[in-house]
Amino acid sequence: MAAVSIRDMTPSDLEWAHDLNQANVPEVGAETPAAFAHLLDVAAVALVGELDGAPAAMAIAMLAGVDYSSTNYAWFCERYAHPLYLDRVAVAATARRHGLGRALYAEVEQRGRQVAPDVEAFCLEVNTNPPNHTSMAFHHALGFVDLAERDTPKGVRVMMMSRPLA
Repeated sequence: MAAVSIRDMTPSDLEWAHDLNQANVPEVGAETPAAFAHLLDVAAVALVGELDGAPAAMAIAMLAGVDYSSTNYAWFCERYAHPLYLDRVAVAATARRHGLGRALYAEVEQRGRQVAPDVEAFCLEVNTNPPNHTSMAFHHALGFVDLAERDTPKGVRVMMMSRPLA
């Protein structure tokens, strides 16, 4: 079985992480390299998932009140005083089905609680048009619930989801 490890994302990870992000569009939003670097600047939690010591996944989450213009982020910030918003997560196609996603989510939640003990909900969105059935099933299995479906300015329809963090 492959060894999974999680570590902090650093500026030296930005190039490959941006490439991974772009390889996973439209499941995640496309970003310029500069906009992607800004995510690391405003992130409360930015992680790299490694498989057998090689980077293979990433997750970036933020808290309310940062300089980020995402309408999905704004939607959650309007509804929760203290959300932990998972802006993006991506796993390389060759590294799927090894537990990287679950490991990243557990670490995002743990570190989010460390940085902000008052965080009340783990929030994210999943594409419904174009559909991402695999992601929807994964999030439901982790206890996320559907809140509302909405259209984004980028022409994607998403299901807003959250899981309480008591």
